[in-house]
Amino acid sequence: MAIEVNTKIGLISKALILLGEKPLQGLDDDRYGATVGANLFELIYENELTSNPWRFASKKAVLSQLVDVPLNQWTYAYQLPADMLAPRYVFPIGRYEIYGAHLYTDMTSVELDYTFKPEISQVPAYFAILLVYALARDMCKPITEDKEAVLVFNKEKYKPQRDRAMYADAQGRPATPIQHSPFTGVR
Repeated sequence: MAIEVNTKIGLISKALILLGEKPLQGLDDDRYGATVGANLFELIYENELTSNPWRFASKKAVLSQLVDVPLNQWTYAYQLPADMLAPRYVFPIGRYEIYGAHLYTDMTSVELDYTFKPEISQVPAYFAILLVYALARDMCKPITEDKEAVLVFNKEKYKPQRDRAMYADAQGRPATPIQHSPFTGVR
């Protein structure tokens, strides 16, 4: 038995199966459900990636300073990574603004934590299942025309899986204990 790898067709097919449809044979399938899934996939995938700081979709980069001096109040401009979907943290902590593909600041060097879009075959199982449920939830109304089914699917499938996925993903970053010592703090 071959191990199935996550693919766009495979994930859309799984969402269609959850909605009572037949799986896809290809992205050029002319059924309405296939058309809906193929058109929504990238948007839903990127939305789910940027909805949480998923560890599997996170990168760090030292930004390259641009030669051109920015207009107005900023001293330096930096090129943002081409594969960035969403910025997460800027180091060192300071003032900055992002315009298009550039970060403007007065800091002489900038490091960035950001979300990128991994190949769909590289996402962990907990996220693949979440993506299938998100697809099915958003495909449900156009395919079944049942508003109630969308609400039930969201509550019973998508939200519990999102909680499980966030828990599983958080294992890549241990919690930092709170350092609280009120008695020594008043000395």
